[in-house]
Amino acid sequence: MARRSDHTREELRDMSIRAARAIVRAKGTQALTARAVARRIGYTVGTLYQMFDNFDHLVLAVNIKTVSEIRRRMEKATHDLVDPKAKLKAIAHAYTEYALAHPGLWRLAFEHQMPELDNYPSTLTDQTDAIFVWISDLLGQLTAAPRDEIAAAALWSGVHGVCHLSVTSKLGLAGTRAAMQVVDQMVDSVIAGAEQKAAAARA
Repeated sequence: MARRSDHTREELRDMSIRAARAIVRAKGTQALTARAVARRIGYTVGTLYQMFDNFDHLVLAVNIKTVSEIRRRMEKATHDLVDPKAKLKAIAHAYTEYALAHPGLWRLAFEHQMPELDNYPSTLTDQTDAIFVWISDLLGQLTAAPRDEIAAAALWSGVHGVCHLSVTSKLGLAGTRAAMQVVDQMVDSVIAGAEQKAAAARA
């Protein structure tokens, strides 16, 4: 085992997060344990818990990094787009592509049940909330109506559901292309519904 003085606290924290992500990528969420992470970085479990209050705080740190990556991919996918509908589809595609490419990390971030934690940082919820507001604003641009949180929730839930069914092999359609076709149809349906609702409200 490496000595505690071999790395700074921040270095150890980063090493632990990278190790946890590598384990999940290679073997899935079930293989992620404090002992596995400690073994991978060459330190004891006790040292690991000097970086994180408990195992769930380590999982939370991993998930914050995952959601940050997803958001950056969404922003990159929409960078050169102007049309709100095109942006919504690009966001949905980026999210789905990440889930299919990194199913373990995606499932850990969005399906792992976190207990009530002391000193729970708001970073993760802040990021997911920001994505939700982004989607709501884009739908509002399409419908020329106030932010429609119900439509945004329908879109977000639909894309999330496609991802879940895809990564658990329950979609009934194989491959990334099929998943994207389902996502596109779902996005189109949500947008059409939001537009009809806005038109009816203006009538």
